[in-house]
Amino acid sequence: MATTAQAATFPRTRFKARAIPRYTIRDRLLFVVALLTFGVAVFYMAGGLLIRAYPALFPGETVPFIGKVLSPLPGPVGVNQPGASSVFNKRVNLLILGLDKRPGDRFEDAYRTDTIMVATIDPVSKEASLLSFPRDLYITYDLPDGQWSGRINQSYLEGFQREGTIAAGAKQLAHDLEFNFGITIDHWMVMDFLGVEGIIDSIGGIDIDIPEELAVYNWWYSDEGGRPPEYVTFYPGEQHLIGYYAVAFGRSRESSQGDLDRVKRQQLVVEAALTKVFSLSLLNDPIGLYNAYKDTVKHDVAAGEMPGLARLLQASRGNLQTYSIADPVDGNPTVYGFETAGGAAVLGWDPENVTYWLNKAFPKTSYSGAAVEIQDGFGEPMEDRDEALGRYLRFAKGVPVVYIGPERTTQATTTITLFREGRRELAVDIAGWMGIPTAAIITKNPPDESYPDVLIAIGQDFILPDK
Repeated sequence: MATTAQAATFPRTRFKARAIPRYTIRDRLLFVVALLTFGVAVFYMAGGLLIRAYPALFPGETVPFIGKVLSPLPGPVGVNQPGASSVFNKRVNLLILGLDKRPGDRFEDAYRTDTIMVATIDPVSKEASLLSFPRDLYITYDLPDGQWSGRINQSYLEGFQREGTIAAGAKQLAHDLEFNFGITIDHWMVMDFLGVEGIIDSIGGIDIDIPEELAVYNWWYSDEGGRPPEYVTFYPGEQHLIGYYAVAFGRSRESSQGDLDRVKRQQLVVEAALTKVFSLSLLNDPIGLYNAYKDTVKHDVAAGEMPGLARLLQASRGNLQTYSIADPVDGNPTVYGFETAGGAAVLGWDPENVTYWLNKAFPKTSYSGAAVEIQDGFGEPMEDRDEALGRYLRFAKGVPVVYIGPERTTQATTTITLFREGRRELAVDIAGWMGIPTAAIITKNPPDESYPDVLIAIGQDFILPDK
């Protein structure tokens, strides 16, 4: 018999305990971390290759046009980094790993990681971002006995096999992320993606408004667990889904757009879950919450750090942006497939595009929300001189918004004008990259709000900086 999601009468699973144990605030708050991050990447994975992840759930703001725009970026607020030990004034980077773990398997066995992402929590902007890595990304392992290359999803296994612990596996992958991409990991968390349905059940399920184009009809579904396979249907309109069916809906590719529609379904599940989380007091049922996650999450977060981290999570209110390091940039592919000498199919990557995504996910404080305008005063035509500088600032240096302004009267030297004192560090950095003395920065008050923070006027001495 086909099971459908039409009726909103799926039972809400409630976890019960025979005795009431004393769970610490650390235990309970780790659940919140898990819940805020579970749905963003591939805990709905059907076992296939994840080449790209998901667009941002909440697109950033754009600023008004000033002349010809060069693909302006959203401008989330950054934080001071690195810096003091308090979580209230520094960004916290959390490595989240989802293991390819089947029902009946133990955490303590070695698995490759099917989900690899870094969550970064910003105490200033009250936002959280996640950067995902495809499992077949080709990286260098920096090991105690030397270096060699392979898929990123084997880095965890290298550490685990060397020392036989989950912590060793997570630390090895954290080290390799820093070695290859410069990402410093503060803490790690290892999750069992099959436990997501229990987490959703612990909040009483979720409510989703399914559009017609994302409806699913008579799909033969199995979670490879204890439940027998069945036909499931998810009708258009308002639906209440318990964990099992929420996971099933998010895993479905049964529509014309395949993986693209699956991404949209996952976004609906994430948005619904976050809405539910922040409409409830999550600690009202600590036994149910703890039981939902205790067998699915391992971590290294110290008890003393939990109160501050909890305040960060509460302040974020689910304001989440997601990125994939494998996504194209301006239509240019970031990853490409090739076969290693040993016959393994892997993904190579373009360093410039990867740098772009790193700058998006981990913005520098002094650049956050900044706008830079470039005007060409070289005096003779040249192919995209100003746009080449714009791409350098955006991709190589992480300047959030770069505009191409009108051409200007020919001038001998390149100048930098600072219109807002709060952006001085950015102006100083630009001067350093371009070989211009800091003392030569011109400071002016902006005539009106339409002026950029920093104006670069290209002169006849202009040389594009090295990347």
